[in-house]
Amino acid sequence: MSGAPPQDRRWRLLRVAWLAYAIATVALSIAVLAIYVTAYDDYDLSERLRAAGRFSRQAMGALSFPLGTPVGWLLEPSLEKSFGCGDANEPCAVFVDWNTHFAALLAQIVLLRWLIGRR
Repeated sequence: MSGAPPQDRRWRLLRVAWLAYAIATVALSIAVLAIYVTAYDDYDLSERLRAAGRFSRQAMGALSFPLGTPVGWLLEPSLEKSFGCGDANEPCAVFVDWNTHFAALLAQIVLLRWLIGRR
């Protein structure tokens, strides 16, 4: 059987898996944000908006695992305070949560690519 050596095939497979992971997690993150924005209401905090906020927090926590949790613990309280978010149900807090987890997800994608590229 001709072709690339097994080591090269392994690295190629890792790069394809990384690309699939990156595309899927970024697309799902944007879909989570779209779900929340669709439920957003300027006038009040409806039960639908609270449920969408809980879903957004849980989904982004899962998508940005493992870096999202420590980044969230470190950054979210100070960011929520600086933006004047009242409590976790307010849209401000949900957007801060989404952004910090999305940033952690992007850092995780870059870190994985760097690790794969090191060989």
